[in-house]
Amino acid sequence: MFLSGFLVTNTISAMMAQQTRQIGIMKSIGARTSDVMRMYFALVLAFGVIGMIIAVPLAYLAATAFTDFFAVLFNFNQRTYGILPGVAGIILFVGLVVPVLAAIFPVLRGTSITIREAISSDGGPSTYGTGLLDRLLERLRGLPRPLLLSLRNTFRRKGRLILTLTTLTLGGAIFISVFTVQASIVQTLDELFASLIRYDVQITFDGDYRVDRLVEEALKVPDVVEAEAWGGILARRLRPDDTDSDTIFFEAPPPGSDMLAPVIIEGRWLLPNDENAVVLSSAWRKDEPDVAIGDTITLKFKGRETDWVVVGFFRGIGSELIAYANYDYFAREVREPGVSDTLNVTIARTTLDYQAQVAQALEEHFRSVGLAVGESSTAVDEKQQSLNQFGIITSLLMIMAGLIAVVGGLGLMGTMSMNVLERTREIGVMRAIGASNLSILNIVISEGVLIGLISWAIGAALAFPISRVLSDQVGILFLGAPFSYVFSIDGALLWLGIAVILAAFASFIPAWNASRLTVRDVIAYDG
Repeated sequence: MFLSGFLVTNTISAMMAQQTRQIGIMKSIGARTSDVMRMYFALVLAFGVIGMIIAVPLAYLAATAFTDFFAVLFNFNQRTYGILPGVAGIILFVGLVVPVLAAIFPVLRGTSITIREAISSDGGPSTYGTGLLDRLLERLRGLPRPLLLSLRNTFRRKGRLILTLTTLTLGGAIFISVFTVQASIVQTLDELFASLIRYDVQITFDGDYRVDRLVEEALKVPDVVEAEAWGGILARRLRPDDTDSDTIFFEAPPPGSDMLAPVIIEGRWLLPNDENAVVLSSAWRKDEPDVAIGDTITLKFKGRETDWVVVGFFRGIGSELIAYANYDYFAREVREPGVSDTLNVTIARTTLDYQAQVAQALEEHFRSVGLAVGESSTAVDEKQQSLNQFGIITSLLMIMAGLIAVVGGLGLMGTMSMNVLERTREIGVMRAIGASNLSILNIVISEGVLIGLISWAIGAALAFPISRVLSDQVGILFLGAPFSYVFSIDGALLWLGIAVILAAFASFIPAWNASRLTVRDVIAYDG
C-alpha cells in the first residue's frame, strides 16, 4: 500500500508536469484553482474505483484458495465465504482514500502555478545543471557518449527519480529480506536439530518396556551405534487462577545424555543431581509469560499434581510447550521407574534413505522379539517437515515480494515514459543529426538499467536492518526467540538480476516508442 502510494504520487506528478500549459489555459479562461484540483482528484478516484473493480474479485479468489488450503492443513471445515465488514472498510480505504492522500501534494503543487508560469513553461527542469551532482556529471570523461547521455538524463528530474528509486529500493530491500528470513530459518533449524535431535531414529512403542531390554535389543541391530530410552508424558500446567495451560510435552532423557544439547537462552541446563528441576522451551515465554527462572510451577498428569522448579529456558522448535527433566526423578513421579515407551537411536550415517532403512530394521527386530512397535520417525524426515511448515511463511512473503517488484516495475515504466515524452524534441534533434534507432533504444534502456542498479545498491544496504528486524520478529512469533540471523547473499544477487531485467523490460516500450519518432513527428509535437 505504501509503495503503491508512491506510484500514484509519481504518476500524478509526471502527468501534471506534462499538462502545465493546459492548466494555464484553463485558468486563463476562468477556471479557479479549486476547479482544477477537483478535476484531478476526480481522476484519481476514478482510477481507484477501476482498481477496486479489478482487485476485489481477484482478492476473493485468492482468499478462498488460501482458506481452503489452510482448512486442509489444520483440519477444519470452512462453512462460510464472504467479505467481513472490517475487511470491506480496509478495501475502501486502500482503494479510494490512499490514492487521494498520495495525490494531494502533486495536485496542490501543480495547480498552484500561475498563468504566466504555466504558459511560459516548456516542461523542462529549470534548475538542471546548477547542482553539485549535475556539475560532477558534466565533468565525466572517457565514457561512451550514449552512456554519458543516459547518465545525465537519469538525474535530470531528481524528484521523480527519488520517487521511482523509493519504490524500487524498498521493493528490493523487502525481496532480499524475505530470502534472508528463509536463510535464517534454515540456519536456525540446522542449529536446533543439531542440539535438540541428535539422534537419528526414534521408536515409539505401544506399551512400556524395561529400559535395559530396549537398549540391549536395539544394539543387536546392525549399524546402531547408541540407544537411549527416554521418559515422556503429556501434561498440563495448573495456573495460579486454577485454569489449565495447553498440552505440554514433558520429556525426560537420562542425565548427561549426548542426544540432547539444547541452546539455552536463559538460566541453565539440567545437572545430573537435579531432581524436580525442569527446563522449558521458548514457547513458554509467549503462552505462559508469567513463568520465570526460579519459579515453582504445578504440572498435572495421571490425575496428580506435582511441583517443579524452573531452572532454564531453551530455544525450541515450533510453538509446542516442551519441558525436560531428569529421567530418574521423572520416572518416580509418574510411577513408571525403569520403564519407557520411547527409544532414541544413533546410527553410522545420517542420510534419509539410510535412516529409513535402519528404522525399518529396528521395527522388524523389535516385533520379532515380541515388543509392540507403534511408530518410528527419522531426524531427517522431522527436519524436512519443519522446513515445509516454515516454507508456508516464506511462500507468502515471496508473494508479497513479487507484488512489490511488479509495483516497482510499473513505477519505473511510468517514469521512463514521462522522461521520453519530455525529451521528444531532444530525441528528434538526435535523429536529425544521424542517430540510429538502435542508438536511441540503447540510451533509454541504459537509463532504466542505471536506475535499477542504483535501486539495487541502496536496497541491498537497507536490507540489512530490515531483514534483521523481520527475521527476529518472525522467530519470536513462531519459536519464542529470534532466528539465528544469516544475510542471504543469494537473495541479493538474485534481486540484482531481477532489478536489471525488470528495469530493461520497463524501459523497452518507452525506448521503442522513442526510437520510432521521426523528425516530422517532432516538428508536429506540441508537448
